[in-house]
Amino acid sequence: MTKKKKIALVGNPNSGKTSLFNLLTGLNQKVGNYPGVTVDKRSGTLKLENGEACELIDLPGTYSLSSKNDDEKVVQNILLNPQSNSFPDLIIVVIDGTNLARNLFLASQVIELGIPSILAINMADIVEKSGDQIKINEISRFFDVPVTTISARKNKGIKTLLSLAETDISPSNKTLFKREKYNSVLNDSAHFFEASTPYMLFKQINNAADLLPASDFDLLNSQFEANNFEPLKEEILEISDRVAQINAASENFYIRQTKVNHKTITDKIDRYVTHPIWGLFIFLGVFFLLFQAIFTFAEYPMNFINDGIVDLGVWVGNLLPDSWFADFITDGIFAGLAGVLVFVPQIMILFALIAILEDTGYLSRVSFMTDGLLKRFGMNGKSVIPLVGGFACAIPAIMAARSIENKRERFITIFITPLMACSARLPVYVFLVSFIAPNEFIWGVISVQGLYMLGLYLLGFVVALLIAMIINLFRKKGGHSSFILELPNYKLPSLRNALNAAINKGKIFVVQAGKVILIASIILWVLSYFGPGDRFEQIDKKYTALIAENEIHADSLYTKMSSEKLENSYLGIMGKTIEPVIQPLGFDWKIGIAIVASFAAREVFVGTMSTIYSVEGGEENEKGLKAIQFSYATAFSLLIFYVFALQCMSTIAIVRQETGSWTIAGIQFIVFTGIAYLASWITYSWLAG
Repeated sequence: MTKKKKIALVGNPNSGKTSLFNLLTGLNQKVGNYPGVTVDKRSGTLKLENGEACELIDLPGTYSLSSKNDDEKVVQNILLNPQSNSFPDLIIVVIDGTNLARNLFLASQVIELGIPSILAINMADIVEKSGDQIKINEISRFFDVPVTTISARKNKGIKTLLSLAETDISPSNKTLFKREKYNSVLNDSAHFFEASTPYMLFKQINNAADLLPASDFDLLNSQFEANNFEPLKEEILEISDRVAQINAASENFYIRQTKVNHKTITDKIDRYVTHPIWGLFIFLGVFFLLFQAIFTFAEYPMNFINDGIVDLGVWVGNLLPDSWFADFITDGIFAGLAGVLVFVPQIMILFALIAILEDTGYLSRVSFMTDGLLKRFGMNGKSVIPLVGGFACAIPAIMAARSIENKRERFITIFITPLMACSARLPVYVFLVSFIAPNEFIWGVISVQGLYMLGLYLLGFVVALLIAMIINLFRKKGGHSSFILELPNYKLPSLRNALNAAINKGKIFVVQAGKVILIASIILWVLSYFGPGDRFEQIDKKYTALIAENEIHADSLYTKMSSEKLENSYLGIMGKTIEPVIQPLGFDWKIGIAIVASFAAREVFVGTMSTIYSVEGGEENEKGLKAIQFSYATAFSLLIFYVFALQCMSTIAIVRQETGSWTIAGIQFIVFTGIAYLASWITYSWLAG
């Protein structure tokens, strides 16, 4: 069987590399993770003009082969390791034509690795529109590689690029690396590595910690000491020399018509977007619209998915004989599926909108503006997207933390994101606030209940920052990143990129986190459906007789039977078991059951309470529930509990997925549950006392 040709896309962030990948592969993509890191591994099938099917790998964006964050180390570890499963047969280096010199620095490093390469100069149409011209023949001669211009957004130049990819391209003979300076070290180290060029060997030496076993790395370090060779120092000197050579050569790659210092449309927009005051208002406006879009656009597909799956479950259940198995299919499997798939619209919409904001260049400005504030709490500007996204749903928000390169800052961001008041908390807040705040308006405009809601959101956010500050004080491992950010030119977003981002993130959630949610949902159903001994048989006999005598009240009696069965189920017994623990918070066993059940999804709390109290949904019944059970102190205590408690198994599953550790997910659950318990106890003791 012929080995499938591997083609890697390499380029700076914002170079249009991912747009090209989406254009070439369409929806024939696979998204996974590189071993040991939470960095997306994106690959797809590319068909060349001659019909040959190749594997196209979209490597993470990087500015050089000398970086130390997770994304960029992935690129280094693949390109510097010929034994890697992802080592390419051909590299397409995607270059932003509007920023040629900086992009050519990375290109020069890649070309000297001895891997056949093509330079694809993207956004060449934008350069030409400004009146400038790129001398591709001059660039090709200088680097000794094929060069072509493309526009990934407008699908221009793609056929020429694919035709080049079909040809038998030889590695470049160009070298900017001054080998003679390092001959001794290179000769002594060569047997540790598999290198095709002196420059590749030099880069392997500088990345030896990631490429060699510990024993070999120690031997190599001994040789460095004997030769007085300092890898980091020499790498910096080599980079400095390379930059100087590229900058000098790049002057010959342009025919310029525009003035270098000419103010662009981007400069004019940034006067307002990055302004300390106007920029803040624009930021708040953009994210207000983002949330409105998530809630508005997701509502209908979420309801459609939920109702569709439930109706399908009922239809399937009706085809089966009346038994526990039919109930298991209807209320266990299909309800569990609904609990997984109902989140997909929110996830897809959020990531599609984030892709649009990223494509326009606005997201970089948001990170730039918030970096100063978040740095005080152990994070950086990139943390703002997960934190703000957490107000919609913690699941996609935590997944969005992948963009944070520094492990420590990513850990802090992931750890505190669940404290952002997500949309699943909203029905619980609305339900409980009605017990403690009058439905009145201040000055006829400001809702009192709305102010309570705002206070709950702010409380979660402030405590999240305090926890981040504490972690920042005690968790020193990982250090702080130096936040260097490119502010790209503004441009129209790509709908193709948005669609691909939505589909890929939806797949990741369904395949990875969805399995855990479905299993946990089934376990909760089993616990609520079965009970010890013959308790359920006795309840069935009791209510069968009552229904036969009072058919006119059959619906009410069925509801009471369900409530009594729930009380005597394993889940109900669990509620009574934990009652002594939760009594100091003002909760009884019934609330305990609702808290346990809402672990599947926070919004389940209201429905569970309604079932337990044998009350159907609706306004009057909620008032009846209030009159029967909830005191002001209990309702307030419950609100505080839900502000802090990590009552969401989906979030725990996604934290485990993103950190690769059940320990971290467990610690997070214990910490937030402890804070929730303590805060609720203080609240109830103060109000009830």
